[in-house]
Amino acid sequence: MAAKQHIVAIGAEFGLTSIQVMTLMLVDGSQPRPMKSFCLLYHCDASNITGIVDGLEQHGLVSRQNDPNDRRIKVICLEQAGKKLQQNIITRLGQNSGFLFDPLTEGEAKQFVHIVEKLAATQKPA
Repeated sequence: MAAKQHIVAIGAEFGLTSIQVMTLMLVDGSQPRPMKSFCLLYHCDASNITGIVDGLEQHGLVSRQNDPNDRRIKVICLEQAGKKLQQNIITRLGQNSGFLFDPLTEGEAKQFVHIVEKLAATQKPA
């Protein structure tokens, strides 16, 4: 719960909601992510993800583009400002003593996030 409160506070500093912060943190700078993957991860409707991404786009943190392999699919791409903010948030989260990832190396934390995303992607939306 303390970690969630910390994320809420950090988001407020940058004019973002906690879900926008989490979404920003889950966009990989080297691999655009399909919007549908967030629907599966968050177990919500596409319209919810559209609203979240709209807010991130308004801040210039991400952009929505057509998937080069299938233009019917929209992917979320991390913009330069988004990369900078991601790093800032990671630094800030690391300053919070007792944060969930404190005992993990950076590589282990990334692996943990990858595993959680993979598990969430296999779940069917409610």
